[in-house]
Amino acid sequence: MDFTNKNVNILTLHTGIWRFANNIFDVFSAVYLLGLGISFPVVALIMVGSLILRALLRPLSMILSEKIGLRKALIFGVFVSSGLFLVLAKVHGLNFWLYFYMFYLSLHDITYWLPYHSYYAAAGDEENRGKQIGPLHGIVNLFRTLAPLAGGLIITHFGFLPLYVNATIIMLFSAVPLFYAKDVTPGEPLDWREAFRSIDKRGLVMQMGDGLTYMHDFVWTIVLFYLVGNYVTFGGLVTFELLSTTILCVVLGYYVDKGKGKRIATIGLFLTGIAILARGLWVHTVPQVIIIDVLIAFAATFYSSSFSVAFYNLAKESRNTLWFHFFGEVGWDLGAMISLTLAALLFWLGMPLRFIILFSISGLFIVYHVLNKFYLKNEIN
Repeated sequence: MDFTNKNVNILTLHTGIWRFANNIFDVFSAVYLLGLGISFPVVALIMVGSLILRALLRPLSMILSEKIGLRKALIFGVFVSSGLFLVLAKVHGLNFWLYFYMFYLSLHDITYWLPYHSYYAAAGDEENRGKQIGPLHGIVNLFRTLAPLAGGLIITHFGFLPLYVNATIIMLFSAVPLFYAKDVTPGEPLDWREAFRSIDKRGLVMQMGDGLTYMHDFVWTIVLFYLVGNYVTFGGLVTFELLSTTILCVVLGYYVDKGKGKRIATIGLFLTGIAILARGLWVHTVPQVIIIDVLIAFAATFYSSSFSVAFYNLAKESRNTLWFHFFGEVGWDLGAMISLTLAALLFWLGMPLRFIILFSISGLFIVYHVLNKFYLKNEIN
């Protein structure tokens, strides 16, 4: 573990608090929409619509981040993000608020994630990236573990609106540490044409592969809820999975820096593929869910540690971290749009939800191709 970088420490604290609130959205938003009677293909296409909008609107976030700086842009993104829950609470079917929610979700994504990733990449240290990312993932997972269980209990006893109000307050509070961070520069100024020509596109390819795996995350959450049938058990199982990853994240970041990146990436991608296969073909009971949750916890930890070190270090090496992440997020949008559109189409054609997640394995091969070459080139194997 490395806690010598003050900016990274502050960002880690902020991220833990912010992700606690945001994980409530990640876990319960699709379930909430399905509970309103909206069909799965429509819910998936709502997400696709939001991804299209955020791809179109992202240049606005790019311009804002360049104009006011990464730290201020990130604080602004936190305030925009905090309104997401209250907008979602106004959705009661296929009405105006549903379309406004799609638009607002895209604003939430572009105003927060682009400056966040760019700031973290620029503020961190390449030689200690793994030891810095380890605590980040560990602390984030520790905060995130509380969200699903707490959310399930609040929904069961009080409903969705109190949950969303509390999540809004917590998300706003997460901005406080950022006022104590220092500004960092994303790199040398580049115009659009020069950035497109000179920025490393491996980030785009990696994120496109990761975006293709989003089908698994999105669909499995719905399958799991249908499997267990109540919010408390559902939240508890998601909590168990996240809690299992916390300590491993800290340990593996150290080993990535010690020269084991390629090995950790290979193990993570292999275990993730096995877990996706098991969830699609085998898991039908709560004990089986728990067994695979342990496996996916190991898989996610190996995968995220190796992925994040490579991705942030590629960004740091680029001429401008903001532009690197701009193209990276374009790649993720493309992958996620393809995967969710395919999921909606396959479900409409009659394929069971659990079988649909199997197609997300294709993204793992794309990620492995980039990570394998990165760690070989950097003699981290």
